[in-house]
Amino acid sequence: MTIIKGGTLNFRKVISVVAGMGITAGTALVLTATPAAASSTCTTWKSHDGGTAYGKCTGGDTRFSVHRVWAICMGPDGKPFNLEGNWVNTRKGQTSKAVCSPNPARTSIYVHSMKIETDEPV
Repeated sequence: MTIIKGGTLNFRKVISVVAGMGITAGTALVLTATPAAASSTCTTWKSHDGGTAYGKCTGGDTRFSVHRVWAICMGPDGKPFNLEGNWVNTRKGQTSKAVCSPNPARTSIYVHSMKIETDEPV
């Protein structure tokens, strides 16, 4: 605050200082406000025949929280290949799936391992 001539306040300067402090504080809040880290819980599992990988997450901080399952499939030649599941809504508790083979007994293609990928907005 500025004091001018004999201790009296210049009203315009006081208002501009207060307004400037408000803008500065507002800017600091906008620049530092970020969403909290994802608080979702995820699980993965295979189908009973081993041909499909599933991934489900629950929680999520926003309606834009999504996830998908990634499957590492093993072919009959012993070589792995990757498959990605569909993006689904975390907050709604939807399940993502990746199909390595609809009939693994016939094709000898199975789910070897799986993981979950999440996409939380920043």
